[in-house]
Amino acid sequence: MYHSSGHGRGAEQAPLLRPTIATIQSHHPPRRRHKRNGRHPVPVFSIIFTLILLLIVAFLAWDVSSYGHCYVTPLCRALSGRNGLEQTWWRNQGPYAPFRPLGPGGGKKGLPKGCEISQVTVLHRHAARYPTASVGECLLSAMKKLENRDVQMPRRHPELSFLTKTDLKLKDWDFDGLTDQGRKQSWISGRQVKQMYGSFLRNAEGVFTRSSGGERVVETSGYWLEGFRGERFKLRDVSKLPKVDLVILEGEAFNNTLSVHSCPAFQNLSPKTSELRFSDLSPLLEPTLNRLNAALKPRPALEMDDLVCLADMCGYDSQSRGTDWEGWSKWCGIFTKEEWEIFGHGKDLKRWYDLGETSRYGPTMGAGYVNELLARLTDSEVVDSTTTNHTLDSDERTFSKGGKRFFVDFGHDNEMLETISALGLLTQHRPLPTTSVPPKRTYILSRIVPFGARIAFERVSCQMGNWEPDPETGSLLRDDQGNDGKRDYIRILINDEIESGNHPSCEFSGLANFGLCELDSFVDSQQFATQDVDWSICYEEDDENDENERG
Repeated sequence: MYHSSGHGRGAEQAPLLRPTIATIQSHHPPRRRHKRNGRHPVPVFSIIFTLILLLIVAFLAWDVSSYGHCYVTPLCRALSGRNGLEQTWWRNQGPYAPFRPLGPGGGKKGLPKGCEISQVTVLHRHAARYPTASVGECLLSAMKKLENRDVQMPRRHPELSFLTKTDLKLKDWDFDGLTDQGRKQSWISGRQVKQMYGSFLRNAEGVFTRSSGGERVVETSGYWLEGFRGERFKLRDVSKLPKVDLVILEGEAFNNTLSVHSCPAFQNLSPKTSELRFSDLSPLLEPTLNRLNAALKPRPALEMDDLVCLADMCGYDSQSRGTDWEGWSKWCGIFTKEEWEIFGHGKDLKRWYDLGETSRYGPTMGAGYVNELLARLTDSEVVDSTTTNHTLDSDERTFSKGGKRFFVDFGHDNEMLETISALGLLTQHRPLPTTSVPPKRTYILSRIVPFGARIAFERVSCQMGNWEPDPETGSLLRDDQGNDGKRDYIRILINDEIESGNHPSCEFSGLANFGLCELDSFVDSQQFATQDVDWSICYEEDDENDENERG
């Protein structure tokens, strides 16, 4: 799905040109020229040729870094490289970025000797979709302004020339629905996860899958199951796809940890904290807005909301064509690297201030899923008074009591971010700046909740043997101590990258280098979800925006 710069084939190195140096006639007898250190004089023509070549490369490098226009594709890829423009585009698409694994994955990989997986829970976001209906309205409004522009082919702006041929009416875009790339992405994810946990699945007690009731989530789960079961990929009607074990209805009337809409105080909050924070950042995009309005002269002029929606076209349009990745859309090239960093940071701060660890409602809405996870990890009943459905969670047929099982839950990005906040993962040392882009961004949504994101919670059982002492007694654990000489740990991976090593419960873990935290310590660390959460705030009137931050 992602393109990387290739390496040339091995070949003998030979000069491109072999210039002949003319002999200057002289009346003096010819002298024998002695070589100095075996070097020949460098011909002037070669110097000029090299300089011209360097200028061409420099121009292409500048062109690629500025607007993404490419004259020589292989060279552009080489110049872009891993840290080039394509990386910039991906990093700044926020939750609309295509999925890419950030690490080698879980399963047996990276586990120390004597450790084996005893349970897995995967929280999975739906795959790539078209814009939602509300975003679609914003896009069509901006597109109509561009369609009515006074300047059809702007000079000195080659990055905008594609507008004369592109579809500005977004024909055949199924707002809210999955793209074909998203459908195949789901299938690929199912195959990858099956391969990752194949050895555990062979001895597991069973597989249990749940899905939130949104159409795109249910469809994602169906294609995922096809890949997981080893079936061939084929676009098909949703009714003919495999079904998960449980679909939980969405909406304000239903308790659903995979799609939380039962907190009216958050749903009705206006303006949300994120809107206030983004208004602080938006002045940085005024030059961008002025540049596009001056170059195209759209009627009426573009406004800031239009600009933000047009930036989203980069990710959406790139994933709207065919079932396989065909490269980045030309929409990505209308903004510079610096502008993309502003857009990307704007997406990050919006979600962090609404749902991050210091927000008033984010961790609260994530507590329900955390309590379900703790029940699975400890093979016990669910204890929760927030977003869980007590009828479903109290029935073994709709919520298994842990065990050596493989669980997969399909939902949305907001709920994943809420769960991360409630767990105490990805905490920030300071609030995200709202008037500037930090030189090093540490909360990047494209790395956390891209389309098809997945968080894996692995319960790992380790034979203590004689290589780690019991932290309570200081003595080595042996089989005659009543626990078979084993201890349970948890390992958390976000998009295949280990994250649990940064959690406070890992601080004194002897296996922290492997990303393993003692399960008992981890459970004890979840005091917010188990004891401190106050669900009553969801029914309070919040008159002051300053109270939207907890802490």
